[in-house]
Amino acid sequence: MLLYGRDLETAAIADRLAAAREGRGSALVVRGEAGIGKSSLVAAAAESAHDVTVLRCTGVESEHAWSFAGLQALLLPLAGHLETVPEHHARVLARILGLEAVPDKTARPGDLRFTVGLAALSLLTEAAGHRPVLAVVEDAHWLDPDSADVLLFVAKRLAAEATLMILTVREGYAPDFPTPGLDEIRLGPLDEEAAGSLLAERLRGHQSVDRDQLLRSAEGNPLALLELPLVESDARLAAEWTGMRSTTSRLKQVFGDRIDRLPEATRTLLLVIAADDTADTGLVIDVAAKLGAQLTDLAAAEADDLVRFHGDRFTFGHPLIRTAAYQSAPVFRRIETHRVYADVLDTDDFRRAYHLSAAATGPDETVAAALEASAQCLGTCGGHGVEYAVLERAAAFTPDPHERGRRLLRAAEAAMAGGNGPKAKELYGQILRFTDDRKILARATLMVALVTAWDNDIRESYRLYMQAADHFIAAGDQSTGYPLFRAVELAWQAGDFSRAEVAAEHAERLGIEHAWLVRDLANATAGFNRSCAVTVGEAVAALRRLINVHNESGESVTPENRGMVAWWQLLIGDIDAAEQTASDTVRLARQRGAAGALPRALILNGITEFRRGRWRDAEALAENAVDLSIELGHRIGPVKARAHVLAVTAAFRGEEERTRAIIEAAQADSPGDTVVAIDSPLALLDFSMGRNEEAMDRLMALLDSNAPGEALTLVPIAVEAAVRAGEPERVAGVFDWFTQWAEASGQPHLMAQVERCRGLLADEREAGAHYERAAELHKEDDGFPFETARTDLILGEWLRRARRVNEAKTRLRSAAAVFERLGAEPWAERVRRALRAAGDAGPIEAAPDLADKLTPQELQVVRLAAAGLSNREIGEQLYLSPRTAGYHLYKAYPKLGVASRNELARLGL
Repeated sequence: MLLYGRDLETAAIADRLAAAREGRGSALVVRGEAGIGKSSLVAAAAESAHDVTVLRCTGVESEHAWSFAGLQALLLPLAGHLETVPEHHARVLARILGLEAVPDKTARPGDLRFTVGLAALSLLTEAAGHRPVLAVVEDAHWLDPDSADVLLFVAKRLAAEATLMILTVREGYAPDFPTPGLDEIRLGPLDEEAAGSLLAERLRGHQSVDRDQLLRSAEGNPLALLELPLVESDARLAAEWTGMRSTTSRLKQVFGDRIDRLPEATRTLLLVIAADDTADTGLVIDVAAKLGAQLTDLAAAEADDLVRFHGDRFTFGHPLIRTAAYQSAPVFRRIETHRVYADVLDTDDFRRAYHLSAAATGPDETVAAALEASAQCLGTCGGHGVEYAVLERAAAFTPDPHERGRRLLRAAEAAMAGGNGPKAKELYGQILRFTDDRKILARATLMVALVTAWDNDIRESYRLYMQAADHFIAAGDQSTGYPLFRAVELAWQAGDFSRAEVAAEHAERLGIEHAWLVRDLANATAGFNRSCAVTVGEAVAALRRLINVHNESGESVTPENRGMVAWWQLLIGDIDAAEQTASDTVRLARQRGAAGALPRALILNGITEFRRGRWRDAEALAENAVDLSIELGHRIGPVKARAHVLAVTAAFRGEEERTRAIIEAAQADSPGDTVVAIDSPLALLDFSMGRNEEAMDRLMALLDSNAPGEALTLVPIAVEAAVRAGEPERVAGVFDWFTQWAEASGQPHLMAQVERCRGLLADEREAGAHYERAAELHKEDDGFPFETARTDLILGEWLRRARRVNEAKTRLRSAAAVFERLGAEPWAERVRRALRAAGDAGPIEAAPDLADKLTPQELQVVRLAAAGLSNREIGEQLYLSPRTAGYHLYKAYPKLGVASRNELARLGL
């Protein structure tokens, strides 16, 4: 196929296709206005791919409400590979592809973008293992939402697959189709030379046409150059063309006029095809016959190249022809066509409901009930993205206000299940307008409170949870405790003890069954926020009771609630338990497909890994949480992952520019309710860089402001900064608070920090005993290398001043090895200065940290491989294909100096 003026784009696609043949896959988005040549570009690529399996699907406006229609069209040719993919993936895909009539009741719940996405990726991987694959998705902006979600999921995970995916997207007069993270080509107008060549081919020597006028009118649009010669021969069309602003509008008018010139029966048949775009050719013929048309009437449209029969279905020569065929028909003919479709289709065919609604002219309970039944089928099959759209449409046709509210609630919950928070909020607004039923309002408000928390709007989410509790009480529902409990948790995140107390008092006033749980969480909030009413010891005791309640629930505890338990365990200083719970939660969430719970679990696991001195692991988990949160559309995940892990690690390493860049990224997603998360890394950076006064001012501002409980961990830094700044009196209150916490926790690693701080605040002659006691406590719990090294550094400096030089060198060298391994350069430099002062200028030999040699993705893959997981199991854990897991593994081998999986286990990874 000869393409004019597209040499660069053609070469770029050819390069990607060549890379795919070698196992280096990718995805490419081709954007441009209607008629600019997107379809021609990908058609040329497909035409050149003789040794490649070519898969195609086209987003169609009329299929926008048919769940997984696009994915089915793309993957159905690969059905023969289903027997080679994992059984649960095969079950999911058999259902999606329409090969399994009965829904699979054993299918695992979860976010469908990930469950179906991983299954689709698995199928593509198997197919590409036999022959490279070119997957062409045209008019992706018209894909049904479920197909779009899955295909974008797959497109981001093709790096190690022999697959090239190309998606074409129309810009202007079409729905937005954002594709973050994917490479794009934007097709602009043809240059003058290419436009002239294309027009010359079209005119084929006709001299009667004003060539210059055609070039000016077409504005470099290839389709316009092909159609304009027909327009120029009609004075009326030429005048209308000149008066229209957009090329899309001009082309639609041209196609509409070409259709208008056809016989009536031909126009009817085109309308029938455009109204359904079904692959069931027999259905099209049946409907057309009832409207007075037959297959032979299509000849005129075929002769004019408006429609053709391709494979087993009718296809239009261009998507705008479909639009013109439908929109140029009178409204009564469209309604009549949809009504006949509804009459011909079986009652259990989900398409029937669509045609019934398209034929309806006002509220109609029959139509609404049919749409709801159709949505039920879509939801069972996993199509939440379309389910909510069909339910919203059902609500619009519902005459009864109560039923309308109920259907809107189902739509909102389906939108939330599909990860579409903005749509869930929009539907919530409609619910408020159409119903005052407190049961419906309770569920709806609970739903939107969770969605609002995803957006990191903590205070508004708190308000909504409180409102949901009132609705539950008014409805006589016993579920009131849950929203009040969540309200307290959110008040805690916002550092607002007064609101936590309001929620607890409300629970007690209402006399609900689980009011004591709400009270315990409120007391914990108070104790961890330095309230006069509750001590931090009482707060620790309250959290222990809550942890016990959840642990006694065993396997019934959801991944979301397990994440909350891990956070509580962090707050009572039980890092061992928090690490186990967080890692178990990550594994459980991945096994169950509970993607929504994963970001928080990954962040908490990252925090525990950081505390354990495995900073590279912590960063890998946090970066995974950022990527996953963005994919899910949750704003709160990136904020916390960046602020609690990535920025803190960068700060202790003295990476000033990187720390500030991470904080700026976190601030961009934060409405201001995560002050500690944003400000504490800056304080840690100041302290690491020796800016003690600035560090102390920042830290004391946080610690004096009812900051969330995790601020407690900053107290030892504040104490050291205050001492070095010559203002130890400023930290007396917060140090007492920290000491109470450490004593209540009973954790040796916290008491070691208490002793170190006591030494800093003590007289020089008494300080040594406290430092040595701290070092002994670290030996009791040696899983915190950074804190141990900080104690060794301070003790080593004191020993040098006490003229115990050999002991000082031993402590300082121990500290230096840890700081070097962690990459904490400011701290390592401080040790080197102390060693030089002790007369030791020799090189520091730090045990190599193998994790530092790997990328975050490689590190996660290697950890799982070392634990004995297969590539397939690793892929399911990390939402990758098995081949991609193997790709990362084999890239890691030479970096680690090993040649097989068996050797990984011996590296201590």
